[in-house]
Amino acid sequence: MLEAINRIEDTVEINKKNNQYSYVVTPNVDHIVNTYKNEKFKQVYDNADLILVDGMPIVQASRVLKSELKEKVSGSDLTPELFKLAQKKQYKVFIFGSREGVADLAIQKIQKDFNYDFPIKGFSPPFGFEKDPIVLQECIQKIVDYQPDMLLVSLGSPKGEFFIYNYLSELKVPVSLQIGASIDFIAGTVKRAPVWMQKSSLEWFYRFVKEPKRMFRRYFINDSLFFKIFIQEYVAKKRGN
Repeated sequence: MLEAINRIEDTVEINKKNNQYSYVVTPNVDHIVNTYKNEKFKQVYDNADLILVDGMPIVQASRVLKSELKEKVSGSDLTPELFKLAQKKQYKVFIFGSREGVADLAIQKIQKDFNYDFPIKGFSPPFGFEKDPIVLQECIQKIVDYQPDMLLVSLGSPKGEFFIYNYLSELKVPVSLQIGASIDFIAGTVKRAPVWMQKSSLEWFYRFVKEPKRMFRRYFINDSLFFKIFIQEYVAKKRGN
């Protein structure tokens, strides 16, 4: 985690000096599967400046493939560390997404619990904003006008990644990240799995129990393709040796 935060800090500083813009992705199993099914989503990942793995199956697969990843860095664990970084460096942060009022709740909570005083603002766009050119441009302009050092997008995947990728040069933010439900966890509007389940790599099961209808297709149908991908990579590596 420390290495990831240091990389992000370095990237913010370099990009601020050079007027450049970067983004970070945090792939889980579902994302990996979607990069194989969706060429545009793969393009988003191929052009990311930093990839932080948010899934133990990916870490474990990397060990078998002898291309070991150091650790899992979940977006939910990363976001509080980004706030710590923002406090240390007094970075301006913009939270874009989540449901109406959730970002404000999260901001109030971190300011109350940790006495953070770094500049931070949140905005929840209307549903379907990306389909209306006028509303979309208004959303982009809100971010541009604030001139944040870090943009935290909470639109869900792949919508969040596409938003960052498609409008990176317009947004002009040194570092942008799609952070999933992290803001909901901080605000307390969505309960995260108990710590013991997080440490046991059972967070996915907790989410399945909470939302069985929505998560069944994702975990047991869509994500099952990950095993096929892993076997293909394993066989290809063996043949290469």
